[in-house]
Amino acid sequence: MKRASAVGLSAAIVFTLGVTASASALPTKQSNAGDSISQGFDANDHPSDQPQESWVQGTDSAVHSVYSRYIEIVPNFQQEPESVSGAEMIGGTNNFAAQASRICSQSTLPQHVSVLLGGNDVCNRPKSSSGDAAANLYSVETWTNGLRAGLDQLAACLPQGATVQVMSMPRVDQLYSAGHDKSFWCPITWSLFNICRVVTGEGNASRRAQIGQRVDEYNDALAGEVHAYDANTNGQNSRGIKFVTDWQGSIADGANNTSLGTHLFNKNEINIVDCFHPNKSGQRELACLAWATNPDGSGSIPACFQ
Repeated sequence: MKRASAVGLSAAIVFTLGVTASASALPTKQSNAGDSISQGFDANDHPSDQPQESWVQGTDSAVHSVYSRYIEIVPNFQQEPESVSGAEMIGGTNNFAAQASRICSQSTLPQHVSVLLGGNDVCNRPKSSSGDAAANLYSVETWTNGLRAGLDQLAACLPQGATVQVMSMPRVDQLYSAGHDKSFWCPITWSLFNICRVVTGEGNASRRAQIGQRVDEYNDALAGEVHAYDANTNGQNSRGIKFVTDWQGSIADGANNTSLGTHLFNKNEINIVDCFHPNKSGQRELACLAWATNPDGSGSIPACFQ
């Protein structure tokens, strides 16, 4: 069946969401599909997964994760995460389709699923030697097919009334800028430990921006797909699962700091170990954003990025 294409979205939307769900409609369990950001990797400035510091599954009150926010209003709220450091949207054994399959196989299905993937689809690609720095990245069509492979499964298996919240992916060129500002040590670290060399190995700002533009294209496609699933214009969501995203348009459209994909990271929001992953402050901002754009949540998006 023909799929809906990505749609243009207004870049100037700044809004406040209220708690719209009744107590009886709130979920009692969440799961998530994600990579090292959702695993809280390096968030404590230690080189390992720190799931207690994760924006989605964390238990540290300093982060105030999605899980922590739900447990404040839903007694006995549970979670069963499926995120894995290193996961891609497309490739590998822990891609979105694989994680979605595991979510669908859980003995008690969640009513809320968070998705944050895509960074490794960029960072795992080799640096381009051509005039286009994004030449070795997945095409938008290929990346979108990986997204659909997971969303199709969730639309088919989750209980009626469930919500799937798909977060936009951060621009790796913005993470580069934050790390470059953080310490003279960061570029050395990137080289020594081969951290996202597709962008950290690019000395030219215009070429890094080419990679950032491809991330924008992924996020535009992501939003188009989410809206197609939510409205069932693609015929894949006949059971009425709610699909939402934080993406409101690109930095080029003037939508700075309205989504994860347009957040202008600064040096105080990333860790000092790999200078690329969000630290506890960055994780807290992401948790705030996720809650503000969650139909069950509340809050002002601009207040998350202060």
